[in-house]
Amino acid sequence: MTRRLVTLGEVCSQDRTSVRPGHADELAYLGLEGIESGTGRFLDGELSKTPEVPQANSFRFDERHVLYGKLRPYLNKVAVPTAPGKCSTEIIPLLPSAQIDRRYLSYFLRAPATVKKVAERSSGARMPRADMDFVLSLPISLPAMEEQCRIVDLLARAEGIVRLRREAQQKAAELIPAIFIDIFGDPATNPRGWPVHSLGVLAEVQGGLQVTRARSELPLERPYLRVANVHRGRLDLAEMKSIRLTEAEFRRTALQAGDLLVVEGHGNPQEVGRVATWDDSIPGCTHQNHLIRARPLRDRLLPEYACALLNSEAGRQTLLRAGKTTSGLSTISAQNVKDATVMLPPLADQLEFASRTEAVASLMDQQHEALVKARASFDALLSRAFH
Repeated sequence: MTRRLVTLGEVCSQDRTSVRPGHADELAYLGLEGIESGTGRFLDGELSKTPEVPQANSFRFDERHVLYGKLRPYLNKVAVPTAPGKCSTEIIPLLPSAQIDRRYLSYFLRAPATVKKVAERSSGARMPRADMDFVLSLPISLPAMEEQCRIVDLLARAEGIVRLRREAQQKAAELIPAIFIDIFGDPATNPRGWPVHSLGVLAEVQGGLQVTRARSELPLERPYLRVANVHRGRLDLAEMKSIRLTEAEFRRTALQAGDLLVVEGHGNPQEVGRVATWDDSIPGCTHQNHLIRARPLRDRLLPEYACALLNSEAGRQTLLRAGKTTSGLSTISAQNVKDATVMLPPLADQLEFASRTEAVASLMDQQHEALVKARASFDALLSRAFH
């Protein structure tokens, strides 16, 4: 198989065709939050059919382009549109030449090695942006078009398996809300008239530790949880990091079994406020400031019930009600968590819910393991395709 090594700039270019506010209103508008991290998918499956009105200039794109999210490039927001539209200027429409299949280009941009290189060269501490000159200078192995299409087909099949595993996991996760509704009713309407309280009355709410270089001289070193470790209703502890801190900070932020961990901010607004319960599987663990800890008062509120409630659509909405969205990152605060309203059924009903969902939790773990294996296989193929 013959491959040429070229730079990205030799086979694609930035297309910054600008659209002023109020122009091209027939085109759907895409913000950075509309692209799912790491999957190449639009959050709604395709561009919104209802055009939004951007308050600033946007870029025009169509079915020829690959959309590349340059803000926080570690979020890996790359997508291949199948309809014309206009996008935030934090998304760069890349126009492939006739030498490269745009799907092949998109997979290259999503490859872990590419994401890592670009993230390491990003500028801006708080709002890092990709250096597009550096992106276009990246070397890419370019086989003949027929071989590119074969590679794309192989990667698409492997990613399809990942998608099926993810869907199986989601179906297992849907069992818990069904059990919840059966026992407690819909929390959006509270049909059984349970009393309602602020979460701050039923749990101790605490922020976490800011990760900075200044911590390098502090006396203690402990494992800590990041946003990447906390998913909706489950933990992912495959990759743990450690942080240095003081004794006082550790006493304040040390995690206990049953603590609820709430994600404070995320590029995908659907993931803000997702909650998981700490299982104490790693002793002496703490958490960073992008996770908000809520420790339920067990004589009134059980973690299993509280986690399911906050992960429900009604629970998400009460957390997000006072949240905010800036530059593609939605956030909530510890005060938002304290103010979240919680319906409070009798403890006996909460215990019944915990018992009935125990087997479901085990099934979810199995589905997660299958998803991790499928994802690892896809990532290995992706890396091998562009080595």
